[in-house]
Amino acid sequence: MYRPLIAAALAVTTLAAPALAATDTFRMDVEFSRANLATPAGAAAEYAKIRDQVVDRCEAEHRGRGFGQDVLVHTCTERTLSTAVKRIDNPVLSKVHAEQKG
Repeated sequence: MYRPLIAAALAVTTLAAPALAATDTFRMDVEFSRANLATPAGAAAEYAKIRDQVVDRCEAEHRGRGFGQDVLVHTCTERTLSTAVKRIDNPVLSKVHAEQKG
């Protein structure tokens, strides 16, 4: 019983790894209002907008991948969103991001 599950897990890992590696290099610009980042409420609103942009792009990047697509989109979204927040370099937005990650 365990051997087929292990084999299936290894197969998924083998299939997903090249797909993840192939999509790590895209560039994207996000639109946001720097003025709204001054308050926690404004930063939360901008964070939601940025997240929506990132999700849309990651879904487009992984469209048609079939098996494992949801995992790929989730991984892409988390990685890209973290990179965007880091590059925007605003402490209020960074705090919102940390709170969202849990």
